[in-house]
Amino acid sequence: MATVVEEHAILEEEQQVVSLPPNKLTLEQANKLASGHPFELIDGRIVFKDDEAAGIFQLKNKLTLEQANKVADGRPFELIEGRMVFKMADYDHSQTQMLLGDKLLDYFIANPIGRVLPQLTHRLWPENPYQGRLPDLSVILNEHFQETERYPTRAPDIAIEIISEDDVWTKLFSKAKLYFAKGSREVWLVDPYEKNMMVLTPTSRRWVLDTLTSELLPGFQVDLKDIFTWPATTK
Repeated sequence: MATVVEEHAILEEEQQVVSLPPNKLTLEQANKLASGHPFELIDGRIVFKDDEAAGIFQLKNKLTLEQANKVADGRPFELIEGRMVFKMADYDHSQTQMLLGDKLLDYFIANPIGRVLPQLTHRLWPENPYQGRLPDLSVILNEHFQETERYPTRAPDIAIEIISEDDVWTKLFSKAKLYFAKGSREVWLVDPYEKNMMVLTPTSRRWVLDTLTSELLPGFQVDLKDIFTWPATTK
């Protein structure tokens, strides 16, 4: 899972941070928006001192998935209760995502039982326009693939998240729990920095240190070094 940058509302411990509008605010603009509520201005962002004010401004600035897509202008993001959470990949993250995706693509070409899709938005709450989740890679088996859906409403059979250096394991496990509740059968948490990964099912967790396999993908077998190291080239 990539490093996130949150817009429109960022909750930081006891402080409530709201950015209105997306551009930086001057002190005069912030005063008008605050309507008398106490705040600080930090690098153009309003930091409210009370939950009530922050809640009001957050509600006003909730985005639907369609609105967020226009704002994102092609940048990958998740939508959490109307807040855009941009996913920013560094070199290690991007390389691992590509190499693992390539191995899965090769497998599905040889074994056409499903497909792998990068950064596919899932609308796991179809009735809620303010939610959208974006696994780094989604493995969807044929029996669950719906060609007519623009955004899948079921979590992928295997949801794959590439870990960032600043990710917190409790949050990763919480996200995995969400995927399982919405239909996933496995979640892969891939760590390109420690060069290992964890495979989770609804009832188990196992570390993978050398060879990756999956009960959902018969015959699939990948040496981890092949997804963490760029292939050597010969002249």
